[in-house]
Amino acid sequence: MGPLTSSKAVTIDQNPQEEDSDQLEALRDLLLWNERLQHSTLDSRLEQLEKRIVDPEMRIADTSEVLVQAMRQSLKKDEQLSDTLKPVVVEQFHYTSRNDPEVMADALFPILGPAIRKMIAAMLIPDKHSKKRTYRLEQLFLIDKETGLPICHVAADTAYTQDADMVSGMLSAIQSFVHEAFSANDFDGLNTLQIGELSVWIEWGPSAILAAVIRGAAPEKLREAMQVQLEDIHGGYAAALEQYEGDAQPFETLKPELTTFLDNHDGTLKTKIKSLPPQIKKLLGGAALATMLLLFWMIYQGYDAYRWNSYVASVEDQPGIVVTKSVRKFRHYMLRGLRDPLAIEPSALLKESSVNRDHLDQYFEPFHAVHPDFVLTRVTALLLPPDNVELTIAGDTLRVKGGDAYFVAEALRLAPTVAGINYVSVFD
Repeated sequence: MGPLTSSKAVTIDQNPQEEDSDQLEALRDLLLWNERLQHSTLDSRLEQLEKRIVDPEMRIADTSEVLVQAMRQSLKKDEQLSDTLKPVVVEQFHYTSRNDPEVMADALFPILGPAIRKMIAAMLIPDKHSKKRTYRLEQLFLIDKETGLPICHVAADTAYTQDADMVSGMLSAIQSFVHEAFSANDFDGLNTLQIGELSVWIEWGPSAILAAVIRGAAPEKLREAMQVQLEDIHGGYAAALEQYEGDAQPFETLKPELTTFLDNHDGTLKTKIKSLPPQIKKLLGGAALATMLLLFWMIYQGYDAYRWNSYVASVEDQPGIVVTKSVRKFRHYMLRGLRDPLAIEPSALLKESSVNRDHLDQYFEPFHAVHPDFVLTRVTALLLPPDNVELTIAGDTLRVKGGDAYFVAEALRLAPTVAGINYVSVFD
């Protein structure tokens, strides 16, 4: 075959260098596609981040979202955040209350409205359990009527107390709310606040208010006593009340008087007895004395029965003594029975007992007990065995070991005459 030939002609229109450059660029794009995409994304995110940092509104929105979550997590973790925020919140509350009371009134209006309605409902609905419950007067507040400032405050030892300024401010705020809500210009003042088992009774005077914090259902006579107490305060401190501008020093002498009032109206049994009529007190005193005497008698009888039964038991435990009868009466005891002459004397047991010997009547008939020790003592005294003879008791049998024929014969003859011996056994 001849050489291969092509019938087509190849035409090269592109420069080889340019073609290589395009192919290299295409290869670079293919290899670096992911990196370029990542760079583009990072540039976009950096631009957004810079915008969030520079833009105040976006920064506030981001901080508020994180702050809420951080506070929730901190509250769940410990109480440090609460302890840190509490002084700030309390200080701001006091500041706003003093400098902008209208703002506080507007803020508290949605809360005080339902509270006042519930209070009025509680005032109209009688307490079904008031007859079954006692009460306790825990705190007394004397408050200046015009300024709402506290004048004097006393509390029971076990009562949980609040700051007097806070309580007086609260009462003044509620009073103002009632005036505004009901448009009652001639309204003398709020008389009762009730929250669960706690209630606040308020009595209004010309210059001062007397508020009592009560736990439980108090009788109506307590309100009458508060009115009398408030009248006495106005009579004894009239000049000091008119000149009062926040200095409570002139009313320091009033604290013992209010403390006494607090102690005399606490709803306890002692206070109720003190307030009873004299005739009822005498009847209760007589009943209490009779109860104490009865209780003493029961205790004495129990103790006396115990010591007598102990003495009788100790006598019965002695060998050779049988108790057939025991009687215990008031300051008189009787004991009857049987006693072996070899047994202990029962009177000797009285030394270990607290039974009075002078009030004891005891008598024991003599008899021979078959106790092994007593039987052996009697037979030994009867036979007078020599030193080389050993006598023992086994049931109703006398065992004789040793001795000559004469002694053995005497033992066989005399031993059965002793109570408790029916047989005699002789051993070499």
